[in-house]
Amino acid sequence: MANTDVGIAAGGLGKTIAAAIVQFNKAAVTPATISMAPAVPGSNTVQFPVYSKLAVSAVTNEATGDEDTEVAATSITTAATSVEVLRNHINARVTDLAAYGNSDALMVNAGQVLGNAVAAEFDANICARFDDFATSKGASTEGLRWIDIMDAVASLETNDAPRPYSAILHPAQMYGSFGLSNELGQVAAVNGSNGAFGAGSSASENFLQAGFVTSLAGVNFYTSPQVIDGSDGTEKKGAIFAKTALGCGYIDFGGGSFIEMKTERNELGASTNLVANGYWASAELVDLHGVEIFTEIS
Repeated sequence: MANTDVGIAAGGLGKTIAAAIVQFNKAAVTPATISMAPAVPGSNTVQFPVYSKLAVSAVTNEATGDEDTEVAATSITTAATSVEVLRNHINARVTDLAAYGNSDALMVNAGQVLGNAVAAEFDANICARFDDFATSKGASTEGLRWIDIMDAVASLETNDAPRPYSAILHPAQMYGSFGLSNELGQVAAVNGSNGAFGAGSSASENFLQAGFVTSLAGVNFYTSPQVIDGSDGTEKKGAIFAKTALGCGYIDFGGGSFIEMKTERNELGASTNLVANGYWASAELVDLHGVEIFTEIS
């Protein structure tokens, strides 16, 4: 007896299209951690005035009866750090037939992928600035230790960096064989760990149950794959810093967004050009308000 199976009755055989798997970069980690200033219409340069702090010794203490003593005026010193806002962009061309023949919202997904790439590039630009910090903690031959974090905080506090502080680390600096997670219950075992988060501590519980911590010792922790390498891929250079350490000028397209999506028809090519633009530029503002975290990851 002959069977009419899918190999025979294939003329109307259809396909069910599942939800598209769209791969995105982890992005937009850094904007909330730095000083962001939009360029007003009619300008393409943003200037950050940076005031030098005054030493305590500049304050004169008068004795009884000397309150009318005149002293020399103190100079208020400022420096101007300017950034010229520049274009950062990526584009793709989608043919009409490709858009028509795909039932997974190809145009929408393609636009999201392009915008995400620009956002990840922003993070990469900011993470590259960490290497500008004159102060560095950790060692390229050791994994990240809690004492490195505390040494960085001590440096920021000593230099009057205003809180809150943010730590942006490579995922392998937070997790894995050389990550901060090795401080969970370890006792001088891995990478010089000193067991800062002993078993039963709230930090240990957060790490083990949720898989991450958002804040330790008043430092907000973030991870980004865009954190740059040291001398090679076995080393990474994250940072802990105040918002005053780095500044960014940008064009605001609404709601603080520095990314815009544009489309352009190419009738001769029967296609649509998708363009993702991001307009920004960054600079170091106060060097001592940031500390590089330089560690081994493998």
